[in-house]
Amino acid sequence: MSDTKDFFAGGYRFHSIGDAERARLDQKRIDYLEEKIEGKNAQDMLAAYDRILDEKVFATPVGWEYLRELQERLKAMGIDEKDIRPIPLFVVFDHGIDGEAIFKRAAGQPAQDQKKREGIKISVCINILLVILVAAMFWITLNSENPNILNYKTQIENKYAMWEQELTRREKEIRQKEAELENATKWQEDFTE
Repeated sequence: MSDTKDFFAGGYRFHSIGDAERARLDQKRIDYLEEKIEGKNAQDMLAAYDRILDEKVFATPVGWEYLRELQERLKAMGIDEKDIRPIPLFVVFDHGIDGEAIFKRAAGQPAQDQKKREGIKISVCINILLVILVAAMFWITLNSENPNILNYKTQIENKYAMWEQELTRREKEIRQKEAELENATKWQEDFTE
């Protein structure tokens, strides 16, 4: 089992090593951003703050805490509170049955996820419908009276079998007629003698 120190980053204990690694990455981003915005005026810092929010740079509480600190610094620099956008948390905090917190990361905005799910449902329904239509086409093709690529051999064999039966029946009738004629001729000969 991995060492529990792997789950700690930025003063937080995370549920998984992956989340702790993301928090460490957020800390590196914070250090980089601090170098870049050091000595900037209030408007430049607000523009940097807005860009961080637009690009969703931070995905852990470590990054969100930094954003909160930036908000406070902006207020201290004289930026009006209504000009400072709130920090969007694209995470759902849900509590399980046992009371332990479960954190689910949202891939994007909930409306986008819902649209994707609806699109997938529609796609699956259309695919099922198409499979049913293809199966119905094969069933119709296999059971049709007209020869086609799937049943031409059977259809031709059936046609030749019918012709053979018809010829056999006619041949039998002809032989019967010939036998009757032969008997009639023989009877006439016997009668004339």
